[in-house]
Amino acid sequence: MQIVETNFRFNGKMAQRSATTRIVLHHSASDPSTTISDIHRWHQGQGWSGIGYHYVIHSDGSIHRGRPEWARGSHAYQDSRHEANSNGIGICLAGNFQTGKPTSAQMESVTWLIRDIWTRFPDIAIIGHKDVMPTACPGKNFPWGELNKRLEGLSMAEPWKEELMQEADKAGLIDLKVGKHKPDEPATKWFVLAVALNLLKVIKGGK
Repeated sequence: MQIVETNFRFNGKMAQRSATTRIVLHHSASDPSTTISDIHRWHQGQGWSGIGYHYVIHSDGSIHRGRPEWARGSHAYQDSRHEANSNGIGICLAGNFQTGKPTSAQMESVTWLIRDIWTRFPDIAIIGHKDVMPTACPGKNFPWGELNKRLEGLSMAEPWKEELMQEADKAGLIDLKVGKHKPDEPATKWFVLAVALNLLKVIKGGK
């Protein structure tokens, strides 16, 4: 996946975040067609320097950059004890999850994005906006259970993908007993080479 660079202009100079200890999830509480440009305009209309979130995920699953990741956010403030702007990365999914649910594409993208952030800030906590402010955000219908399963590496793939993995295991191309093989996981070079070598062994063994 790729992150779409928006290159927004912000009013004034943004401060650097003092620490990074959590990821804060939000919904836009608006129509699913809401775009990051809409949110940037709304936030500037409130007198802010610009969009308060670091990332926005559209309903089609595309990931768009808001504030630079290093910058202090403007998305989750209550008091000094709960304040998450100075130590949290804000991710907003377009839509209203009080009345609807995130799309499958959004769930795939937010999982990928969290894992990507974890490469820079290993295993920081994931919380909802509601955990630091008196709000329902990211909505009562946000599927926390599904997100946790995805992050734990449990398969959320379509059945045909699982069947394909099983067939590859029986053919000797992969070994499901060794390591974690997830259908939608990107293939590294060593894995592609391992499959190719296994394929050559199968071909030679059949002669």
